Amino acid sequence: MNETPSPTQVPTWAIVSRVARHYLRHQRGPLALAIFFMAIYALCTAALAWLLGPATKVLFGAGAMAYAPAAPDSGLATALFAGGKAIWTLPAAVVVILWTRALAYYVQQSRMDSIGERVVTAAQRDMFHALVRRDLASLNAVHSGTFVSNFLYDATLMRDAISRGVAAVALEAVQLIALVAVMIYADWQLMVIGIVALPGVAWAMGKIGSSIKRTTQRNMEQTGGLSTTITEALDGRRVIKAYGLEDHVTRLAETRLTERLNQLVKLAKRRASAVPVTDIFSGVVSAAVVFYALYQTAHGMIAADQFITFMGAMLLAQQPVRNLSQVYTIASSGITAANRVFDVIDATPEIVDAKHAEDLVVHHAPAGGGVTFKNVSFAYAADAAVPAVRGVDIGVKPGSKVALVGPSGSGKTTLFNLLLRFYDVNDGVIAVDGHDIRDVTLASLRHAMALVTQEPILFDESVATNIALGRPGASRADIEQAARDAAAHDFITALPDGYDTRVGEGGLKLSGGQRQRIAIARAMLRNAPILLLDEATSALDTESERQVQDALTRLMKNRTTIVIAHRLSTVADADVLYVLDRGRVVESGSHTELMALGGLYMRLYHHDEAAAPVVEVKA
Repeated sequence: MNETPSPTQVPTWAIVSRVARHYLRHQRGPLALAIFFMAIYALCTAALAWLLGPATKVLFGAGAMAYAPAAPDSGLATALFAGGKAIWTLPAAVVVILWTRALAYYVQQSRMDSIGERVVTAAQRDMFHALVRRDLASLNAVHSGTFVSNFLYDATLMRDAISRGVAAVALEAVQLIALVAVMIYADWQLMVIGIVALPGVAWAMGKIGSSIKRTTQRNMEQTGGLSTTITEALDGRRVIKAYGLEDHVTRLAETRLTERLNQLVKLAKRRASAVPVTDIFSGVVSAAVVFYALYQTAHGMIAADQFITFMGAMLLAQQPVRNLSQVYTIASSGITAANRVFDVIDATPEIVDAKHAEDLVVHHAPAGGGVTFKNVSFAYAADAAVPAVRGVDIGVKPGSKVALVGPSGSGKTTLFNLLLRFYDVNDGVIAVDGHDIRDVTLASLRHAMALVTQEPILFDESVATNIALGRPGASRADIEQAARDAAAHDFITALPDGYDTRVGEGGLKLSGGQRQRIAIARAMLRNAPILLLDEATSALDTESERQVQDALTRLMKNRTTIVIAHRLSTVADADVLYVLDRGRVVESGSHTELMALGGLYMRLYHHDEAAAPVVEVKA
């Protein structure tokens, strides 16, 4: 449990194709604009190399043609730089080209950065959409810190691969093509020698890229582990301080940081090797080109201006080749990250609506709200050999109050999880008003129920928003009425901003009793016909418990109520109590009947009575 899952191995082309189909196709307009300005940038770069020929003629005159036949020329060069005009037109051309090049770079880079951010935001939206719809079992199997790492670190690498990778590939490739055209124009024979380095560079980049993929994957795993450590330290901050565990968690974090640092250093070294490897191949080719150019010059086969134009274009072309080698390393990391992102998106829930599922309509008691468990058995995947519940038979009549009691680990909460279809039963049937819950839609099933847990979940939003989650779109009047019914209105209006007061992370700005009453107000607003109470008062002090119990009494009116009880005195008035032990129902009946039976319930009740009262420690 809580291990980082290994990503599915998917071919690189498949990942690139998916990014293009699902994300880049929605950015066709901005992408076309960016590519257009990339072409302008590339043409400007090629124009700078081309200008070296006319500039050489202007500066050195006839000497530029020594030892050579007539060099190729163009009417444009003659028109612009002939005679005395060159002293003005040549500098002006350089300025215009450089300014145009700068503007083109800004437009294409800003467009590609915007595309990268939009694509990653869309991927994060898809990840979150898939994540919140995953089964509880799959969510519990992976630590939340790993998912945080997917959202932040992996998404960042994916963004860089698009904004820096795709942009650079397009920009540098077009620029390289334009410069190659200039080199062919200057001397095609030298160009043939110049391209000899490309296969070697491609081979070296393939080797480096494979190594980067492996290192990136390990780095992602270490980042997930670090996120886990940080998340646990923050979630468990009260325990850490109470037990003086600061040094322990610090050592753990340092270990994680060191492991991640080692992977980052390896990754940095592999990325840094791309440029020198490219330069090694380029240096050999440059030497060969110079050697052959000198040979051509000695035999009167090339003019000086041709040679300078070619060398200028070749030297300018080295930068795109260098950049492309670096892009490959960025792309390798981005592809690995995208693979992990798509693993999250592609996770298919096992708990889904059946093809024939229909909406469940449940009326308030006494017309509806009956629940039955018939020979229900279930085992969690982590401990399949030991069923959590075995052969459970429970009947809950509409409008009745039924309590599930028993020692810890006896299967009480599991029955709630099964009723809400967080998991599906292995054997048996659970039915609501006679309908097998597997034959109805999940949305309609869960809409028919309101859950109040021992630790109420509040979000760092306003009090009103937290209550309104019970029925999205509820009016302010309905929200306030639900708060009154839950005995929460008075303390809410006393808060600094009343119903608009933010409750803090997990509701930590409120006391336990206040959080619980807001959760009850949420259930009140939901107005569901079936109410599930999971030890809703076990963590409260006596005064808070009295207020919450009063609110719960109002909430249970005209509803079917199933209660998991920690304090048996709070459910002695239940119509039927089911006593569970090791996943089985061992006793059932009213409080009086069970006490007269003298079995497990009686022992638990006497133990409960003898126990010291629970005193709440205020947050």
